[in-house]
Amino acid sequence: MLAEIADPKATDTIAAIIFTVVSLIMACSFLLGFFSDNVEPVKFTDKFDLGYIEDKPVKQGYVQATVVEEYDELKDLKRQVEIARLKKQLKELQKPVFDNDLFKDCVDALTGLGTAPRKAKAEAQILFEKNPNIKTVQEFITEYGKR
Repeated sequence: MLAEIADPKATDTIAAIIFTVVSLIMACSFLLGFFSDNVEPVKFTDKFDLGYIEDKPVKQGYVQATVVEEYDELKDLKRQVEIARLKKQLKELQKPVFDNDLFKDCVDALTGLGTAPRKAKAEAQILFEKNPNIKTVQEFITEYGKR
């Protein structure tokens, strides 16, 4: 249907003109790139254009920017204090809350004094949470008696 509308000689002439223009543009671009001093040849590598840093010597005519960061003693001290605080918190989290054997002995002592086993365990838990420095059963009973 298109062949009936368009003249075959006109379409052949238009196609030849387009082919000639594209061929001339490609030939001129190749010659300009081949004889120009400012154009670098294409290098095929496995690196991306973005996302890597490569040490290259500075070319003539290009400016190389360097970033100089001044030492801030106050900022460094604040960072060290923060690190020390976090290390202290980490040590506190890693410490066991109390000795399990001591806890069992204290529960047994309360049970021996007539407290129900469930209540003795709950009371010991509360007392150890309030006073984590208890080291002996005697100290535990003394603290329990103060309540």
